[in-house]
Amino acid sequence: MARLIDHARCSKPRRYSFAVGITALAAGLRLFLAVTLEPRPPILLLFTGAAGVSAWLGGLGPALLTIALSSVLDVCCFDLADSVQQWSDLVDLGIFALVALAVAWLCESLHAARRLAEARARELALVSAGERAWKDRYEAAVRASGHILYDFDRNSGRAMFSGACLPILGYSAQELGERIDWSALVHPDDLPRYRASREGGSLAVEYRVRHRDGRYVILHDVGEQVHDAGGQVVRVVGFLKDVTAQRQAEALVRASEERLRLAVEATGLGVTATVFARDGSVRFEWTREARRLFDVPDDGELTVADLRARVHPDDLPAVRAAVQAALDPDGDGSDNLEFRIVRGDGSVRWLGCQGRTVFDTDVRPPRPLRNIGIVRDVTERKATAAQLAESFALIDALVMRAPIGMAFIDRESRYVRVNDKLAEFNGLPPADHIGRTVAEVVPTLWPLFEPLLRDGLRDGLERVNIEMQGDPRGSGSLRHWLLSQYPIRAGDRLLGVGITVIETTAQKRIEASLREADQRKDTFIATLAHELRNPLAPIRNALALLAVARDAPERSAGVAVIGRQVEQMAHLLEDLLDVSRITRGRLTLRREPITLASVMARAAETAEPWINARRHRFEVDLPATPVILDADPVRLAQVFSNLFTNAAKYTEPGGTIRVTAAVLGERVRICVADTGVGIAAEHLPRLFEMFSQVGPTQSRSEGGLGIGLALARGLVEMHGGQISARSEGLGRGSEFIVDLPLAVADAPTRPRARPALAGRPSGWRIVVADDNVDNADTLAMLLEAFGNEVHTVYDGEAAVRACTEFRPDVVFLDIGMPKLDGYEVCRWIRQQPWGARTMLVAQTGWGQDEDRRRAEAAGFDHHLTKPADPDRLIALLSRSAGPRSAA
Repeated sequence: MARLIDHARCSKPRRYSFAVGITALAAGLRLFLAVTLEPRPPILLLFTGAAGVSAWLGGLGPALLTIALSSVLDVCCFDLADSVQQWSDLVDLGIFALVALAVAWLCESLHAARRLAEARARELALVSAGERAWKDRYEAAVRASGHILYDFDRNSGRAMFSGACLPILGYSAQELGERIDWSALVHPDDLPRYRASREGGSLAVEYRVRHRDGRYVILHDVGEQVHDAGGQVVRVVGFLKDVTAQRQAEALVRASEERLRLAVEATGLGVTATVFARDGSVRFEWTREARRLFDVPDDGELTVADLRARVHPDDLPAVRAAVQAALDPDGDGSDNLEFRIVRGDGSVRWLGCQGRTVFDTDVRPPRPLRNIGIVRDVTERKATAAQLAESFALIDALVMRAPIGMAFIDRESRYVRVNDKLAEFNGLPPADHIGRTVAEVVPTLWPLFEPLLRDGLRDGLERVNIEMQGDPRGSGSLRHWLLSQYPIRAGDRLLGVGITVIETTAQKRIEASLREADQRKDTFIATLAHELRNPLAPIRNALALLAVARDAPERSAGVAVIGRQVEQMAHLLEDLLDVSRITRGRLTLRREPITLASVMARAAETAEPWINARRHRFEVDLPATPVILDADPVRLAQVFSNLFTNAAKYTEPGGTIRVTAAVLGERVRICVADTGVGIAAEHLPRLFEMFSQVGPTQSRSEGGLGIGLALARGLVEMHGGQISARSEGLGRGSEFIVDLPLAVADAPTRPRARPALAGRPSGWRIVVADDNVDNADTLAMLLEAFGNEVHTVYDGEAAVRACTEFRPDVVFLDIGMPKLDGYEVCRWIRQQPWGARTMLVAQTGWGQDEDRRRAEAAGFDHHLTKPADPDRLIALLSRSAGPRSAA
């Protein structure tokens, strides 16, 4: 047996080969157990035994080789994806290394001690063979042990060394024992510890000793003191073991552990190790970072109650369920949970915990041993996730409810995301788009979309505001869109294209309407110029006639021509102003009970010149019973005079115009029919629009501006009525129907009171101020012809000077004068002591209601719109009380 365990007798290759073989055997057995057993068997049970066998049978070197090979094999089995498992395996590996080294060292020590004992026994047994042979065998045994043996004689002060002195310290045993002071080799910092050990009863100390080459090696000194019969220490015997490599390895392990701890702390992760005892108690071995996350002091005792108290009440049920699942032996022992804790200052933080429970499978049911896990603060991530969720919800709401169509199309031309507007364009619900190609959803539009999508999906090209038109629903209605596409990428990878679609059908219609309105505006301007030039020609001729005529009849005819043409121009301007007032809601009706017959008579009187000039037969058929209307007589007569005039204009000479009326319930229907040119069907829908013309204005000089019917419709609707037109076509005449409400039954008619004229006004002191010299001079000559004293000026400052000197009874003021306008002059006059009784009349080309209100606010008594009717001017002066200057 001694020969079997005496590894010094075996060659080094055989001993190391044996170490490799026993390591492979242990690895195979461990692999077999790892496959058949769960969890995998601890490394201490297999590789530690292999290291012990190698140390016992092969010595320290083979044992170290077994430890190294076992460590490498175990590291290869690490689960690199699980940092917690990797950390646990590193701890197990460190424990294995320490235990295996201790076992190897113990085996080697036992071998050394055994060899020492055997050497001494052999030495005693072979005394007769000679002391030298015994000593050689003793030295060989000590050298084989790898230790240095020493024997220190306290009386003589000499020491004897043997063993591996040269390999460990570089000195031979003779040099150490005879010529070198041992204490001189000890490191100065370790010398006190070395000397103190010599005074004790048992030696077990480590210290550094200087090698012959100058470096220091760490020796483990184990010895005993030998006492004499009197109890005095006479000798110290022991052995020295070189543990430099072992301590360096341990230092590396400690440094690795420290780096791991610092790395974990730097990541903000806390490591938790919860140990479950057999008696049901729980012990928490948590890192400082884990305690900080749970707001537990480093020196505080951690209990289950403390942890439960820190969990947010709303999350406590979920935490309990997760703990129960992790401790369930039928599960996988893992837990992964995020929950809130309430810290001591009242703040709430989110924590994320991940761990796994290790069970004792040797008992039934398996008992939890410990739970290893990590914990981290996820409050900011939770807040960011909430903000992202809000942002995505907002973006999703904006996209889905956007007034323009939006979609995302993948590289296979399939819809991935579609908002409500685009689904409405395509005539399908959004869900019916997802996963289908564009060609499947809108087959009629695919030929238009395909080139555009090909550019985006193949080449990643962007296209913006591409005009397209088509009929996606096959309804026969052409629609217009502006389509844009832009590539969507993830890094260098093209995911698809985003599509935006804006429907422009209504816009196209508006543009067409605007083009038509613009064309009608041009026509109106041309017609207006024509209508304004027509009166100017006879006026100019009449003025030339007045310049050369000597006879009264010729002069009277010229004056009559000028009067008629001026009246026509004034009527034209009034119609334009009335249409503007109606459009802006500024026209006010002066209603009163009137008869339909009186309205017809007044309208016929206005249209009579046109009817007589074209020799039309004008027939009126009204009910025998008077028809009473609650209306503005002037405005209603204006409606029918326009209808009569239009009928006369568009009826060939000698035609017939027939007016009929019939009472239908509480309304009366008036029809104006003619035998004229008629109206084409395409013109009927726009007949009552502004500037509407039924044909080219060049073909009929009396065609007008196209505002008469628009004015008529506005006035009729203001009276609560309706107006319409019908015709059987060109050359077949036309008919206009006006439907008006009747007045309240038995309402008495009030005849209009006409002001009594007191004759031509004379004896007035009048100032006329107008920057239009011709208008000012002609008005002054007219007033002087009536017997008044008139002073004429042409700007505002001159008007002020004239009024200061002249003290007039009446002042005619133009509004838009230079230097001072009419409003400023009026206000100045009203501030004078004599200005309160002066009649102030505004004469201006601005005749809107707002202009009248401004004139009244400035202090004017009357407002006349140019060109002012001379009869109205005379009536205005005639109704006044008389010249005021005498007062």
